[in-house]
Amino acid sequence: MDAQLIARLERVDAQNAVAFALALSAIDRSWGTETLAVADGQLVLCGRGLYVNRAIATGITEPLRDADIGLIVDRSASVGVRAAVEVTPATHADALARLVAHGFVHDTTSDVTALVRSLDGLPDELGRDGIEIVSVTERSLVEWQEASALGWGHSTESARRAADAFAAAAAAVDGDGMLIAIDASDGRPLGCASMTLYDEVATLGGMSTIPAERGRGVQAALIIHRLGLAKAAGCTIATSTTVVGGASERNVQRFGFRPSHVKQTWVRQ
Repeated sequence: MDAQLIARLERVDAQNAVAFALALSAIDRSWGTETLAVADGQLVLCGRGLYVNRAIATGITEPLRDADIGLIVDRSASVGVRAAVEVTPATHADALARLVAHGFVHDTTSDVTALVRSLDGLPDELGRDGIEIVSVTERSLVEWQEASALGWGHSTESARRAADAFAAAAAAVDGDGMLIAIDASDGRPLGCASMTLYDEVATLGGMSTIPAERGRGVQAALIIHRLGLAKAAGCTIATSTTVVGGASERNVQRFGFRPSHVKQTWVRQ
């Protein structure tokens, strides 16, 4: 386990989250989004119902102090979300004891695996079985949002509102990294994905396939295409996160990704 690599990935994750939060706030201030530097990391509070409401990369290069935890609790309450802190193997050893003392518990349902791969020796893009990859700048963000909603099963109004808002913020940050897989014969959307570039690290996310199109290699095509784009942009490594032990974790390992570390989320009771 490479401590320096883990710290680097966590800092990239924090900066990406801040960029999304700032873009979201610029698009729609009604979410009450805010960010704050804490213990050399970032507290990112996108808003109630959104995906990122936690402290990221805190307590790595400096300890997580009681005052920092109190600030996380207070600011989270002001936004209307539960206080949460990510803990990784790079977090200072005494952080867990401090979090427990402040009433935090481990939310095991939120554990994710961070995976990473070098951008040397990329897999061949040939043989994508009639799949083309285009950016939202060539198509439509609405198409991306629809494909994502179908792939993830966002059927309620609140789930769709949150997903669409986060996609709009991601599009503002990622630009051409927001990608849609389409059928080469008729142009219909098959699935979508995103890629965020920061500090020579490509973060792959937003992956979903429309249920009726599963089994034809949509995600494989999107992964391989993004790796090529990342290398062309000057990145040296790519990373992604998946549910611990899930099918997605096994899937991305087929493309050269290897587990780096597990990210735990500790929440205040």
